[in-house]
This record gives sequence, structure tokens and C-alpha cells, in this order.
Amino acid sequence: AIYVQDQFEFSPNWLAVLGLRYDHFEVDMLNNRTGGELSSTDDLTSPRAGLIYKPRDNVSIYANYSIAYLPRAGEQLASLSLTNSALEPEKFRNVELGAKWDFHRDLSATMAIYQLNRSNVAVVNPDNPTELILSEGDSQRVRGVELGVSGNLSENWSVMGGFAFQDAEITRDIRTSATQVIRAGSVLAQVPRQTFSLWNRYDFNPSWGVGLGVVARSSMFASTSNAVTLPGFARLDGAVYFQLNDLAQLQLNVENLFDTSYYASAHNDNNISPGSPRAFNLGINLSF
Repeated sequence: AIYVQDQFEFSPNWLAVLGLRYDHFEVDMLNNRTGGELSSTDDLTSPRAGLIYKPRDNVSIYANYSIAYLPRAGEQLASLSLTNSALEPEKFRNVELGAKWDFHRDLSATMAIYQLNRSNVAVVNPDNPTELILSEGDSQRVRGVELGVSGNLSENWSVMGGFAFQDAEITRDIRTSATQVIRAGSVLAQVPRQTFSLWNRYDFNPSWGVGLGVVARSSMFASTSNAVTLPGFARLDGAVYFQLNDLAQLQLNVENLFDTSYYASAHNDNNISPGSPRAFNLGINLSF
């Protein structure tokens, strides 16, 4: 892959960002179940263009357009009915408008609204979870709003959080069999309508600090059948930090402090993964 990007300043208030990425992707696959072999080669060019307006030094407003690709590999190549279209990569087209406001010396807020269109997507067949089905053309769309905040509330207290609202749907019918169709308007699998996260860190002194945060999301569908719902949940996490010296810091993370039972993800309507119970992770961070 080769990637180049540049930022142009037309005036103190107006800037532009232009980027271009080229990928050469090759994959060779042997299907051990059938003995079949295949190979695929993609030459992909992904452009990006953005415009930034700064009405004040602490405020930026931007617009961005980009195209990206995801080549076929692994399970997709083994499960799709192979055609020329099936071998083509997924394509993503994203349009985004947003703003950043440094409303305090140590605090920043961000906002973005976006629309993401996906084409040539492979989805799990709700009637046969072992089969992937190709939906050619623009078949999925996600529209959303994201809000974020990060910075320091005081010399010892830092925060980072965000909220997202997403409307994700299938935009054209996808036939799964001679009699079954995933209808346009169905909600995309495993895309919650609302997600929220907030992390706090407070340092009592140069040696000791603690962290506390919450991760929450609304309910979502297990698959595009929209027949099985994974309930929403809220989970509390924590951390303790100890600075050993100028070079090393010990960190203990505790995920799911209250041992909440919840469902994290799903492969299909009948293969659902629970979230982790209370879990501890002890690590050391080294600075050089």
C-alpha cells in the first residue's frame, strides 16, 4: 500500500485536506473441506477530500468525503457462491460534517453527522447461518450523529466520553432463497441505535490514581432477520494506577466491576456470545 496526504492552507480561516491511497491486494485460498483453490487480486484507489473552516482559533468546522475498500478474504471466499461480483471488494462511501470546539483551555468537544453507504456486501443468510449472500450495489446505509468530550476538569481529574446515535438499515431487497427475501428497511445486524461511554481518571498524587467508567448501549438485532434481539446493557469498569518510577507504571484494570450479565455479540440468531464476567488485567507500562 502507498498513501499520501497533504493539508493546504488558503488563509488563516480556510484549509483543505487531500489524500490518496493505493492498495495492491492478493489472496490465494485452499478450501480444506472441498479441496477447491482460488485466487483474487485487487488494485484499489481510495481518495479522500476535506474542507476545514476556522471561524475562531478554538473552533473548527469541517466537511469530509472518502471512499474505502475491504477486499474479500477468509470465510467470505469459502462461503460465497463465487462469481466475478463476489470476488470484488466491499466498497464504503462516507460523507461527514463535523465540528471541534476547545471551549476551555483543557477541554474539547466534538460533534459529527455522517452517512456511510456500503456496496457489494456479504451478509449471513438468516435461514442458513453457514451461507453468505452477496448484495450487489448500494445495499446498506448507516446515518449517525456522534458527540464527544475529552480533557481535564481539574489538574488531577481527566475525562473522556462519547455518545452515538445510529440509524442503520438495508436499502434494497436481498433474496436468500426462491421464497425468502431480506426486505429493504430491515435493521442491520449488531448495530445498536444508541451507545454511550464515559471514562474518568483521578490522580491523588504523583504515585497513585484511579479510574472509573461506564459503557452502555441500547438493544440490537442478532442478524438481518430482525427476529432475535440482544438486550441493551450498562457495564461499569475500573482501574488503579501506581507510578513505580519515571520509567514504569503499574496498571490494574477491572472489567465489569459488578459482574453484570449481558450479551456482547452474535454470529447469527442461534450463536450468541455473552459478555465477559468480572475480569482483572494487570500490566506494566514502560516509557523510554
